[in-house]
Amino acid sequence: MEKHDVLIIGGGPSGATLAHFLKEMNIDSVVIERANHFRDKTCAGALPKGIFNILPEEVKNSFPYVSYRKFRVFYKGNLAGESSFDEPFAFGVMRSEFDEALRNGLDVRYEETFQNFEEEKDKVIVKTSKNEYAAKFLVGADGVESKVSILTGLNRKTKIIIAEEKELPKKLNDESLNVYLGNNFLGYGWKFDKLNCTSVGAGSLKKYFKKGISNAVDGEEAKIKTYPISLWDGDMMLSKGRVVLVGEAGSIVDPFSAAGIYHSILSSRLLSQVIYKNLQTGAYSFDKYIELLNETIFEEFKYARILSSAFYPFLPVVKNVVFRKHILDFIVESQNESGYLSYKRIFERFSSSKHFQTRFIRTLLKLARVN
Repeated sequence: MEKHDVLIIGGGPSGATLAHFLKEMNIDSVVIERANHFRDKTCAGALPKGIFNILPEEVKNSFPYVSYRKFRVFYKGNLAGESSFDEPFAFGVMRSEFDEALRNGLDVRYEETFQNFEEEKDKVIVKTSKNEYAAKFLVGADGVESKVSILTGLNRKTKIIIAEEKELPKKLNDESLNVYLGNNFLGYGWKFDKLNCTSVGAGSLKKYFKKGISNAVDGEEAKIKTYPISLWDGDMMLSKGRVVLVGEAGSIVDPFSAAGIYHSILSSRLLSQVIYKNLQTGAYSFDKYIELLNETIFEEFKYARILSSAFYPFLPVVKNVVFRKHILDFIVESQNESGYLSYKRIFERFSSSKHFQTRFIRTLLKLARVN
């Protein structure tokens, strides 16, 4: 039986970066990854401006990417607003290459499947398809279908998005990130270049999803891949004993945009600090991890959830206000301080708006007690 400080289930962005952060602290960890090298991962692959501020030092310059300097919004197929910027406000990656770069330099056990675990007083015994391990802590970083989450009963995922993506021959070549609204209820579509293709996709809440909705963005035929995303819904049940969830395994996903990579990595950074402290003191509580999430990620997510309730259902009402250039500029530039959209700043502007449309929606939200 192998012994380690931390056993991480899942080698995606949250699991891989957690292992790097622990490595920087001289903490021994192993990553269990069920797939092989350069695994196929269906994902739009857009990263926010601040991604390089939170990545582990070892991987910051280890992957190729494209930059976006132009932001366009389309409503029912027609250009509704656009803004251009001197500096990139976002980046795009191929997930297979990005994830592989994040795993470089780590102890990753490929093609090995997590099966079950048993918690003892001072350790967790983990059984996989190939081995048995003993670790002081077990981390579930195994995504939306997290087996760790299922076995522990943690984070019962209640708000699911279904998204689809197809990759077309590269066609834009203008550093633009394009968002499409009005084609699918309570959702959006996208179109932007990645390294060697153009990503076209769309998604919406599971009950409203219709296969093929990405064709409303671009009708060119290509293989369509679908995937679920679990949005943050306020569930704080992310740990039990020596077991803890991180990234999308804990639904740490933006409830407005359904973006998950940035917060998967940031949550791993926060978790690494708590694991380090626990190992130093002999404790195994993850209360501090929840506290840190509440002070940072979840504080913004609370505002994102309110804005989502105000934006998507009332899109025909607010579109003439939201799609104005100075508003688009403000939204994109709100990420300048933190590196990610500041939903709190956007909410404050929404709350102070004197436009009839926004005042009307605020009244409806108060009546519905959305908070």
